[in-house]
Amino acid sequence: MAKINNSKVIQKLIDELQLYPGKDLIPTELAEKILPVFQVNTQEIITKNPICDVVKEYGTGGGTGGHVVYTAPATGKFYLTAYTLNTNTPDDGDYLTVVVGGVTTKIAVALNGLTGIPLNFPLLLDAGSIINLQNGTAATISCMIMGYTEE
Repeated sequence: MAKINNSKVIQKLIDELQLYPGKDLIPTELAEKILPVFQVNTQEIITKNPICDVVKEYGTGGGTGGHVVYTAPATGKFYLTAYTLNTNTPDDGDYLTVVVGGVTTKIAVALNGLTGIPLNFPLLLDAGSIINLQNGTAATISCMIMGYTEE
């Protein structure tokens, strides 16, 4: 058994357990089943979920090329939280791109007609960057993006 030699710890046990030194036995050893637990930081931490304040939908009537779905604000931050991609003729040339850390990356390829993904971890896009809908075929393609901004 570990012996308690620190008088401040013994005093804290007396105070926290509301022991009376003349009446109660004051613990000076820690038994196998008795462990003191002290709160180190009692500060209450409050978190709140961000509110989705950006919902954009974009559709093409056909034709190939890139289409700007959304431009992230030049100041502040934009987090992408979900997207969908829909096409009537799935092709690996139909996709969404975003810019993260200076790198343009495909995040969705339309292979099965409809692709929809909520992101478990919001994706922070570069300031001023675009979300691009690339149409590699002459098919009709559409998408929807959702996210939130912070200052």
